[in-house]
Amino acid sequence: MKQNKPDGREAYITPSIEVIKMENEGVIATSGEPYHPITRSYSGSTSTHSYNSASSSDLEDLINDILTVEN
Repeated sequence: MKQNKPDGREAYITPSIEVIKMENEGVIATSGEPYHPITRSYSGSTSTHSYNSASSSDLEDLINDILTVEN
């Protein structure tokens, strides 16, 4: 709380911090299938993909594949 000084200014109160103990609950997250990295096989102008997990690089690869026009 700030208190007024006799000259009309407010007294300076130094900043302070309070450390609050937090408990972290464990998280168990699983998917229906075990993790398998994506493998690609290209033969000529066709390609087959198997997307099992959705990491950011996998999603980027999927978007690039959709937007890429093969001749």
